[in-house]
Amino acid sequence: MLDKKGRLFGKVSVVDLFAVVVIAAIIAVVYFNVGGRSHINPGTEQPVLITFFNPALHDFTANAVEIGAVVIDDVNETFLGRVVDVEIGESVSFMPDIHGIETASPMEGHSSVYITSRVNGRISDGAVVLGGNVYGIGSEVIIWAGRAKTMLHISDVRAE
Repeated sequence: MLDKKGRLFGKVSVVDLFAVVVIAAIIAVVYFNVGGRSHINPGTEQPVLITFFNPALHDFTANAVEIGAVVIDDVNETFLGRVVDVEIGESVSFMPDIHGIETASPMEGHSSVYITSRVNGRISDGAVVLGGNVYGIGSEVIIWAGRAKTMLHISDVRAE
């Protein structure tokens, strides 16, 4: 099999063959540990609750959100479910007081709002995959919730 020069079948050097195998093994390890799979490994689809939050939304927008309304991501038109809960409270705005210290205070004509929608999606590690897009806690999204359009942050994503 090996000739006098250390080549397999007189054509391939054993050292070269070994180098190719080592390089292929390194590429395989890097591929499977870093780039070959998504960092979010979604399982099967299941009912997911997504909670959106805005600390100071105009009252007329907050009051326009109704239970059962369709929720759509305005940017990429992804279906984010239907509204199952709306909690409207006192707005929270941070403004400096007379001493320059940031203090929380309500803002007239505004309310804080939590909007919860239910959708079927693939969930993993505080994020849900919908329509090829990942929506995670802290994400800022512009949504349509029925006839109301607003920018909110995702404050919770959980399996129902």
